[in-house]
Amino acid sequence: MFSNAVDYDRTRILEAASHACARKRYRRASTLYRRVLAVEPNNMELHARLGPLLAATGRRFEAWASFDVCGRAAIAEKKLERATAIYREAARCLPREFQAWEQLAGVERLRARDQQALDALLEGRRKYRRRSHRPEAIALLRRAIEIAESNLDVVLDLSRLLARSDQESEAQLLLERLAQRSGGTRLRRLRGAQWRIAPTLANSWRWLHAALTARRDEPDLHGSHA
Repeated sequence: MFSNAVDYDRTRILEAASHACARKRYRRASTLYRRVLAVEPNNMELHARLGPLLAATGRRFEAWASFDVCGRAAIAEKKLERATAIYREAARCLPREFQAWEQLAGVERLRARDQQALDALLEGRRKYRRRSHRPEAIALLRRAIEIAESNLDVVLDLSRLLARSDQESEAQLLLERLAQRSGGTRLRRLRGAQWRIAPTLANSWRWLHAALTARRDEPDLHGSHA
């Protein structure tokens, strides 16, 4: 079926691909869609259909290429909501594809939706839990810091991963910058993180001072929320 150019019938091929999808014959459907794409390489609708099929059959690199070409085309046409949907689907189908999370967050920022961009970056970070995934986790958290530099949980997470990746100096600098703008329990947590990275006498004193100050100020903090 459809063995050569003479057999090319676009309608029949697409119908066969749709039928193959319905029967969960994803490899067959992928082959058929790619036959049409060989003739229509700029058909974004077909690329959008192909991406999930390639992901389902383990062809991650090719799947991402299909998703990304769709997403970039949507951005070029200023269809940012469409681009968001494409990259969200890419992230769902390819949860370990770093660029999917990066691009999703980037489109959200183009839409002036920084909170959604931050949420995407942190969701992506949660996909990278293993030691071998630290570079990707660090990269996503670095981008998160660009959006929310005062987010305590993000700073603590990034500093911890940096320290475990032999980047203690950067981790300490990150913590110190936020510590300079913090107080109470927040400062105590930051000083504690600094001490765990480098349990020096100076860091011990900083943590103790922050702990005592937080305890002293605790009644006032509670009162301020009453």
